[in-house]
This record gives sequence, structure tokens and C-alpha cells, in this order.
Amino acid sequence: MPRDRVPTGCRPAVVRRARWLVVAVTVLGLSAFLAPEAVAAPPIPGSPLDAYRAHVPYDVGAHKIARLAALIAYVLMVSTVVLGVMLRLRFMQRAVNRATFYGAHMTLALSAMIFGGIHGLTFLYQPIWRIGWTQLALPFSGGLQRIPVGLGILGTELAIAVACSVWLQNRLGYHRWLRVHQFAYVSFAMIWLHVFLVHPEPRHLNLVAVSVATGAGTVLVAFLIRVFPSRSRLRRRAFPTEAGAAR
Repeated sequence: MPRDRVPTGCRPAVVRRARWLVVAVTVLGLSAFLAPEAVAAPPIPGSPLDAYRAHVPYDVGAHKIARLAALIAYVLMVSTVVLGVMLRLRFMQRAVNRATFYGAHMTLALSAMIFGGIHGLTFLYQPIWRIGWTQLALPFSGGLQRIPVGLGILGTELAIAVACSVWLQNRLGYHRWLRVHQFAYVSFAMIWLHVFLVHPEPRHLNLVAVSVATGAGTVLVAFLIRVFPSRSRLRRRAFPTEAGAAR
């Protein structure tokens, strides 16, 4: 059967418009993807370019110290959480003494807080950030990037409170203290949000972004192992005498 023919007069016009539409969308897409710097985007708050445009001095040495201290604190914090999960679930308890695990856990936690404090103190010497002692002590109290910086300060202070709760363990009781100690996961989540939001570097594919994502994934796996214990551990909880006799 003969096919219905479309009037030839309207076909070239429709094809021409479709071609121009495809070309326009392609050009706009390539321009947005390949040349994002062509758009006059504002500089990152607190960056050297921001300081240059604001005619404010910028200390490159303080910036390098802050960046290095932040990376070290992040690695130590991830190690602290993972070692705490291992200590709680009694992993490798036959190979390593529990007191050694506990001492390493406390040392890593203290070192992470020290380097985190160094990271925060360096911003007192960057005029562009407009951060003083009040802004360092009170989260979300002002300055540039108020929410990301406030998350970092709040997470650090929560980590300090969790660490100081060790001295109240006898008064609170072990189970109540353990509930307080579990706020360390909340502290890590706040600090991770601070790292992810305060600078675009962790949001691009580079070594720092891979390291930050790897640390967050490691803590997430440790948290899931802590929340959902294995069947053997559940069996030891249900039958503690049989587990002890098997050893």
C-alpha cells in the first residue's frame, strides 16, 4: 500500500528549525561544560583571589599550615573512629592487649583534637576570614562561610566533650557513658560536612577528594559494623557461657 506522504513544503522548514535547535543546545552545553571559567563567578570566600579583590593581605604560610593540619586531623579522626569500633567489638583482642588498643585510641583522639585546634587557630592570622576568638568559640557566630565554619567548630567542640566524658564514666555508668560516647559519629559527620562545604577542592576529582571520600567510606563501614554486628557476636551475646567455654 502506498504510504501517506507529508506535504513537502513544510518538511524543509521543520528540519531546519530542528537543526538550529540541536546546534544551539549543543553549543550551550559545551560552553557550560568545557568553559565554566568563562562565567564571571565570584571568588571563593576566604581565598587569595577574594583577599586580592578586597585589598586585604593574605598569609600563604598560614594557609599551608591550616591545610596540612586539617589533613592530618582528618586522618587521625578516621583512625580514632575505626580503632574505637575495633576496641568496642573486641577485634584482634587475642593478638593485641586491650589496654594497648585503649591507649592508642585515646592518643589518636587527643592528636586529632590538637591538630584540629591548630587548624582553627591559623585563621586568626588571615584577615580576610574576619575570625576572632569569639567566632572560634561560638559556632555560627559570624565571619565568612558561617554555616560550613560553624559546622566545623561545633563538630570539634562536640568531639572535645565526648573525650572529656571519659572522666565522668564512673558517675554516669558504663551504658549511659557509652551513649554519650556515640556522639563521636555525629561529630565526625559535622566535621566531614565542614570539609566538604568550606572549599570546592573535595568536590572535584583529585587526591584530596579521593582521600576525604575514602576516610568517610571507612568510617561509614565501621559504623555499619558497629550497628549491625555479625551473627557470631550475636550468638556470643545470647549464650555468653557457651562462648566462654569454647575459648
